Amino acid sequence: MNSSFDRRSALRALAALSATSAATVLARCTRTVTPQDARSADTPRATSSGGWALPRWGRSRSGASSQFWQRWGDGKAELIGYEAITPRYGHLRSAEVAMIYVTEPLSRRTLIKDDGARGDDRMDVMKLNLSEKFLTGIYPYSVLTSVFCPTDAIRDERFAPAKISLSAQEWCGHVYLGVWPDERAFALRGMSYFASEGDVEDRVETPAGTLYEDALLVQLRELDGPFNGGRDWEGSLVPALWRNRRAHQPLRAEPARITRRDLDANVTRFQLEAGSFSKQLDVEKSGDKRIVAWQSSDGGRGRLLRSSRLPYWELHNPGDEAQRAQLGLDARLQPVIAPDGGERVGF
Repeated sequence: MNSSFDRRSALRALAALSATSAATVLARCTRTVTPQDARSADTPRATSSGGWALPRWGRSRSGASSQFWQRWGDGKAELIGYEAITPRYGHLRSAEVAMIYVTEPLSRRTLIKDDGARGDDRMDVMKLNLSEKFLTGIYPYSVLTSVFCPTDAIRDERFAPAKISLSAQEWCGHVYLGVWPDERAFALRGMSYFASEGDVEDRVETPAGTLYEDALLVQLRELDGPFNGGRDWEGSLVPALWRNRRAHQPLRAEPARITRRDLDANVTRFQLEAGSFSKQLDVEKSGDKRIVAWQSSDGGRGRLLRSSRLPYWELHNPGDEAQRAQLGLDARLQPVIAPDGGERVGF
């Protein structure tokens, strides 16, 4: 028997099976947007695989300003690098943090990025990807939080999130948490390698006007008008997904307060108080209105290094690692294997 032939046959069969399985999953999780869908206000809401309905987002009360789109409609992303300290397992760790802000279209039905969404089905959002990487002894952590905030005025507070997701990977396993906020509740889906947590799908009630801590990294930048009309805020707040994840507690809204004061002529300091947790965020008053620093009661803190506006999705070739220097991040070139599997390039 030709063993190499058998191995090749088995690999081809496995590849075909994987492709079929992937296509089946994709067909279950996505649905093509048609012009009729986009025009109809009565289109059924998309549902998760578990059957719960995604929140319905109504029409915009008003659109984002021309000044907002002059900056955020240029086809580039804003990338900001930070030097940071993060708490984990009772110790403070040095961390590399990057915040990536970019506008993109979602489908209102699926709340998934859809460049083909048109008419009433299209909802432009400011997306923030918050990347945090650090070591815990021998093994690394990689945490990504994604926040999707409509650019138009839809809910009472501008940039209220339509979706927040978290994924965390380390050598013990990986976890995922997704939140889809409604006006008085949020849909929740979580998956964990911990048996005590397992997989969960739920709908959690919240008071009207609830804010989400993860979305404050967009809202407090005041990119198209002042947060809460320039006043202090008090109400209910859903904790940041990564902060909540570290506590291994059910995700629920809690009473909170946000105050603001001028730190100096150039920076506004926002102070968040939520139970025993507190956090201050320093934000530029004008110009790019970047978050320049933060500090929290659990020992976490961060300081802005550099920022740049780039189409980063195009910068994936050997040598493009040097672009990371524009963000103050590690810019060492990584080894790359040539397509033939031979010579290493990129040193």
